[in-house]
Amino acid sequence: MKYQCKTCSFQWEGTSYTFDKVRDHEKTHSKNKTIRCKVCNASKNSVNVKNNSDEKWECQNCGNILDINGLISS
Repeated sequence: MKYQCKTCSFQWEGTSYTFDKVRDHEKTHSKNKTIRCKVCNASKNSVNVKNNSDEKWECQNCGNILDINGLISS
């Protein structure tokens, strides 16, 4: 299998067992990311969210304070 990124010069050639490298690469180009609450499945659109961000948000449906991955933040 082969993959050529349409946005940059990233190329990949391998098997389906190594395709996770392509998925990880595509996340670097993500501009709009939908985050889902893991409690009630409500969604929030987030623009230019960085991985490992400390941003927290309140779910409008269940009221829990969630982290960038939609998990309850303590």
